[in-house]
Amino acid sequence: MLDLYIEEIYKRIEKIKSTQLEKIKQAAHLITESLISEDSVFHVFGCGHSHMAAEELFYRAGGLACVNAILPSELMLHEGALKSSYYERNEEIIKLIFDRYELRKGECIIIVSHSGRNGAPVEAAIDAKRRGLHVVALTSTEYKQKTFSRHSSGKFLEDVADIVIDNCGPYGDAVLTVEKEDIKISFSPLSTVLNTVILNMLEAEIITNMLEKNMSPPVFLSGNIEGAEEHNLKLIEKYRKRLRHL
Repeated sequence: MLDLYIEEIYKRIEKIKSTQLEKIKQAAHLITESLISEDSVFHVFGCGHSHMAAEELFYRAGGLACVNAILPSELMLHEGALKSSYYERNEEIIKLIFDRYELRKGECIIIVSHSGRNGAPVEAAIDAKRRGLHVVALTSTEYKQKTFSRHSSGKFLEDVADIVIDNCGPYGDAVLTVEKEDIKISFSPLSTVLNTVILNMLEAEIITNMLEKNMSPPVFLSGNIEGAEEHNLKLIEKYRKRLRHL
């Protein structure tokens, strides 16, 4: 099973490489263009385990400082897993959450949802566009073919976003299956691994684009190397007012 899981990761990453590079480049271009202003940022949002996508890009060694992670306590598993699942399906909570953050017209938001079917992430895309933001969706497009939306509009996340990146993950997320006598179980999810790969590819392309435009990419250094503290403090001061969770 160890080998099978690794093989599935390789297979899905190869699929991302062969089918999603153009979408990742388009998203990177859109985000780069939105970062022209001195204190512009881009935002990342996800519910449940997808919130780890926001944490992956936020305040990260080797990552961009201009990333605003949207991390509301209502949707955090450690604040109550059952509560998190309840609110993930509740589209009405999004306005309350987004009103706490400074989401500027013309900026970009990445919304991560493996299924793309629940009320909160779909409403997040709708509300973000209402506020004048560009929406990049990171989702598994397989779900739309096999199930229904839980949003009142009947739409999936991919139906609302400006750019859709398919994480190439499976329906149900779990990728390994065992059948033994009367037992059949699926296990070992892939979405976190695949989302993390795509997000770091996307950020690498943004940084490359910025360099091509003679922009200075605001990249954090690891706090465990010499000289990093002074460098990172300058970036923190630059973006402190824009990043709620610093």
